[in-house]
Amino acid sequence: MKPFEKWKTEEVERTFGIQYKKTMPLMNDWLAFEQELTAKQSEISEELRLFLSDFADFWNEEDMKVFFIVPIIQLVNFYSPEKYRTFMETTFQAELKDAQDNSCILRGRVEMVVATGKQDPQTPFFFLNEYKAQINIVSDPKGQLLAAMLAAQAKNNGLHLPIYGLYNIRQFWFFLTLQGKEYTTSKAFDATDKLALKKIINLLQYVKNHIEKNI
Repeated sequence: MKPFEKWKTEEVERTFGIQYKKTMPLMNDWLAFEQELTAKQSEISEELRLFLSDFADFWNEEDMKVFFIVPIIQLVNFYSPEKYRTFMETTFQAELKDAQDNSCILRGRVEMVVATGKQDPQTPFFFLNEYKAQINIVSDPKGQLLAAMLAAQAKNNGLHLPIYGLYNIRQFWFFLTLQGKEYTTSKAFDATDKLALKKIINLLQYVKNHIEKNI
């Protein structure tokens, strides 16, 4: 089976029988979450936002990841000793059934996954797909992310936990939820906008809260 980075959205939907929904209760609950940022989060996120505003048009993928995406995610701190942590640049795979009930292996390298485990991800909850400078006919970040999320769903062995995900296109952040055979996508959040960046951090915090309730 081809790796995550070769999948496109429509192909994932067709191959595995999943459906896009314009809205889902899971996403509505996620988007409704509001929490005031700490003083530290507010200060650091504003510094990062101004930095991004100056360089969003010039950074390559590695620049964006190192100088903005990872520092923002660190503000939420996806880590609990002996329970779960963030895994970066790790190979991830699972066996699952396609729409014709044939067994197949989904495998690939993911930019980031939050999961239980110390050395290798065990029960995955949240994925970040690698930043893309722009959409093109070769690269489909949503399709790549969906493939990884489906692998996570299979790896969780019937726990019926929703899978959360995120992909970036330049300064725009898109959040995904997958539950059963249905998924949906949020609107784009422009991280150069102060209120949108606060919302991004809130959405990340919601995922952390969800993980800590389910481990």
